[in-house]
Amino acid sequence: MKRIIRHNPAKPTPSSSSSSPRKPIPFLADLKSTDDPADALRLLLHSPPHFHDYPACASLLHRLARSRLFPLVDSLLLFIRSNRIPCKESIFNSLIHHFGKARLPDKALNLFLSIPSFNCSPSSPSRQTLNFLLNALVDNDALHEAESYLAGCKEWNLRPQCGLLQHSPQGEVSKIRNGCLDGAMRLKEEMVSKGTHPNAVTFALLMEGLCREGKFNEAKKMMFDMEYQGCKTRLVNYGVLMSDCGRRGDLDGMNKVFVEMTRRRLRPDVVTYNILINYLCAHGRVYDAYKVFVEMQLKGCEPSAATYRMMVDGFCIARDFDSGLRVLSTMLCGKHCVKEESFEALVVGLCEGGKMDDACFVLEAMEKRRLVLGFQGWSALVVGSCLHAGKEIELPICM
Repeated sequence: MKRIIRHNPAKPTPSSSSSSPRKPIPFLADLKSTDDPADALRLLLHSPPHFHDYPACASLLHRLARSRLFPLVDSLLLFIRSNRIPCKESIFNSLIHHFGKARLPDKALNLFLSIPSFNCSPSSPSRQTLNFLLNALVDNDALHEAESYLAGCKEWNLRPQCGLLQHSPQGEVSKIRNGCLDGAMRLKEEMVSKGTHPNAVTFALLMEGLCREGKFNEAKKMMFDMEYQGCKTRLVNYGVLMSDCGRRGDLDGMNKVFVEMTRRRLRPDVVTYNILINYLCAHGRVYDAYKVFVEMQLKGCEPSAATYRMMVDGFCIARDFDSGLRVLSTMLCGKHCVKEESFEALVVGLCEGGKMDDACFVLEAMEKRRLVLGFQGWSALVVGSCLHAGKEIELPICM
């Protein structure tokens, strides 16, 4: 009977890279196991300097951004920059993407501009990061800013790869806003002849050019012709028409475009609602704007900081400071904030109406956020306090 000999391959030595899975980094594991991202940030900031490396910081930045704890993201970015912690460009791409999804195009833009101040590659920002920025701007209808930074691509030796920008000669898109609409139209036809179909953003830029030449009906027709050319309409296209109506004071026309958009089963986002609220407030219809403000929340669309600011400022202009204060209180609960000018307008209005306690509440909210009340606001508080000298009022001390 033959003996069967089984061959067992030699086991790898302990020094072999395949001998065992990579051991987790203890401090990084501690950060990831901390339930509250804010507690994880405190753990990192108070740890010894040798723990302040890119893996720990990048992991925590991703976590904070996913949780939309953007003030904490700002704090950690400041810490990374101040301590010159080496970092990769991928973290900036991720943060710009998160800012865009959260309807914070200004934050995306500010981060992009600040990248050279970090300890990263001298070639940063790269073409890929610019694409992330352009996508964030376009998705938030910030077309002016997108075009502006497209124009700087040549200076930065960057060539973006998104939509219209990928297939058009450098600077040609700016013809739309420089009065050369005919040239822009020829560019579109040239794209089609080369087998490149314009996307929704391309059409939005062309529609805006038509609107600026007073050709609203042509812009509207272009939008409805898009689908015949194989391009589905998006919110950005309706936003161009709504904005043009708002600029011209045609608020009924703006509402009709909005209704048509919803009839076509396009769900309005916060940018779309902001267009309605902005122009309604600008034309003195703040209570109609407030109805839109309530409606958007009932339909599951969360207001942005800009939404709250427009409502607070709208009520201040209408001198309905009580309503403005109610909106401000809701806004502060959501960790948003208005500008110093809006705070001051509320303080002045509330003081003039004898609402000193409410004015002091606003002042305390400013102090917590390290905002400074201007001369007009302090004058109103002093005058109001003197007029109501019979009532004890304690003013917060702002350092």
